[in-house]
Order: sequence, then C-alpha cells, then structure tokens
Amino acid sequence: MSIRGIAALAIAVPTIGAAFFGGLLAQEGDPTARVTALEGKLAALEQEIELLENSKAIKRLQRAYGYYADKKLSGEIGELFAENATAEIGGLGVFVGKARIGDLYDFLLGDGLEDGELFNHIILQGVVHVAPDGNTARGRWRALIQLGEHGESAVWSEGPYENEYVKEDGVWKFSKLHWYATLTAPYDPGWHRAQIPLDGPSPELPPDRAPTETYQSFPSAYLPMYHYDNPISGRKAGGTP
Repeated sequence: MSIRGIAALAIAVPTIGAAFFGGLLAQEGDPTARVTALEGKLAALEQEIELLENSKAIKRLQRAYGYYADKKLSGEIGELFAENATAEIGGLGVFVGKARIGDLYDFLLGDGLEDGELFNHIILQGVVHVAPDGNTARGRWRALIQLGEHGESAVWSEGPYENEYVKEDGVWKFSKLHWYATLTAPYDPGWHRAQIPLDGPSPELPPDRAPTETYQSFPSAYLPMYHYDNPISGRKAGGTP
C-alpha cells in the first residue's frame, strides 16, 4: 500500500489516526527522528493491514467451503486444499494429501445434490489467528448441519472445526482440516430422545492414519482443544478426555 493510502486509512480510522499522528507530533522538533517515526508507523500499519487482509481471505475460504458442502460439490472442495494437506472428519481417520482428501469428499458427498436432498452446512463463529509472518494461520469454526431426504429422513449434526491454513503462491488453502462431531441425531424424535453414534473408520474407504483423538459424540461431552489462549487469562482450554 502507498504512503498516501496508509495516511488516508490513518485519517479514516480514528484510533489508527490518533496513534499515527500522535507519534509524529511527539518527534516534531527533530526532522530525522520524525522520518524514523514515520517509517516505523508506516511499517506497523502495513503489517496490520496485511494481517487483516489475510484474515479476510481465510474467512472467505472457509465460507466458500461451507457453500460447496451445501450442494455436495466434492470437486470444488478438493481444490481448496494444499498438496500435502490433511483432513479428518469425525471418527473416520486422517486422510493425507490433496488426492486422498478428494477421495474422502467424494465418499462423503457423492456426485452432487439431487432433487429431494438437503445438505445444509452452515459455518458459524469463526475465530482466526494469522501468524506474524502472514504465511500460516489457524481457525476455529462451528458447523450446524441439516441433512435430509424428502419424505424419508431428517438429521441434525453439529460440531466445531479446528483448522490450519497455509498461503501457497499468494493464495490461502487448507493445510489441516479437522471437524469434531459433537452431535448427530434424527429430527424426529429429536436429540433428547435419540442419537446417532460417532462413526469409526470406514472399511469402504480406509484412512491413511488412525483418528488423532478418541471421543464420543452427544450424549457424551467432549471439548476439543482451542488453538488459542484465553485473551484475558492466557490459559488454554479443552483437550483429550
């Protein structure tokens, strides 16, 4: 971004503008110090803007994933992963590499949404942290899922993602995707009366690695580890049972 663009941003955003010009005024008696302060402020603003743009790009990537899942577009989902990425869905185990991840989504989604099918995959509550170097990131999300066939079945499913991302040739992609199944239950009679147990690895599509964590879905309670510290206490939460 140009100096003019950054200065315009500093003026447009009061908190940034106050910090930006306040630092310069403090050094107004020394031209060399003023230039040094200006360069430092501009560098800090450039880094902050870059981190914000990276965070926005990752959020677009994750939301695009959800919309592709809605329509069971396995081929589109497969393109969102880095070559050496891993994917782990529920208890199915770990699939390694872009090609194997494509196989996994073909297995889970089939050839696309058909008449009478519902496969909503609503992505919520995104918390994204980009590494200072701007090349990797982590994110936690929640998926609220509605599955159904008209006149036949209706199922609720829900759970968090703990994902990792990498920037390849300037483009953000998934480097690690892990979805935890908190709940899977039929719409009728409801999750308070019936539950669908967590699936293990499928003999039809064996994983490349065993599941990384052993847990059970609702009515059991399991809290996957948060990738971030508590912003106030500094503590980590979650973990294996």
